[in-house]
Amino acid sequence: MAKTFTIQDFFKRFPDDSACLSHLMATRYGDKITCPKCDKESRFARIKKLPAFSCPTCGHHIHPMAGTPFERSRTPLQKWFYAMYLFTTTRNGVSAKELQRQLGVTYKCAWRMGHEIRKYMTYVDGDSPLGGDKIVEIDETRIGGKDKMGKDDKTIVMGMLERGGDLTV
Repeated sequence: MAKTFTIQDFFKRFPDDSACLSHLMATRYGDKITCPKCDKESRFARIKKLPAFSCPTCGHHIHPMAGTPFERSRTPLQKWFYAMYLFTTTRNGVSAKELQRQLGVTYKCAWRMGHEIRKYMTYVDGDSPLGGDKIVEIDETRIGGKDKMGKDDKTIVMGMLERGGDLTV
């Protein structure tokens, strides 16, 4: 059986924002990076006062939070990571109120974080959203009959169809 990633494991791995930023850099760019400016492969060094890394040869900066939900957020990176941890370890999802309580942020901040995490989880899962400029048709029915005791034993089946697309059941 696979070992679960506990809350103690989480805080051991991500004790502060710097550890989260280093993990983000390694995940997005790898260990050695070819500098887009000088075209040399090297290990970029962390810049102390900025959430960025710098090329040791030419000094070009790479900002690992660019293009992510964390890019313009003033919320600490560790809180974002902890929110993602909650989303991935909780069976029934995480509400904005739960994020507010767990992270100690405002409801508005918690709602935005939850919204952004859900949006990116959908993107990563590869599920394209239904709709957009197309019409989505949804219908449901109950299939089955009565059991031996005479009670309804029907299963609810729901289908969604994007006009011109495939049926999702």
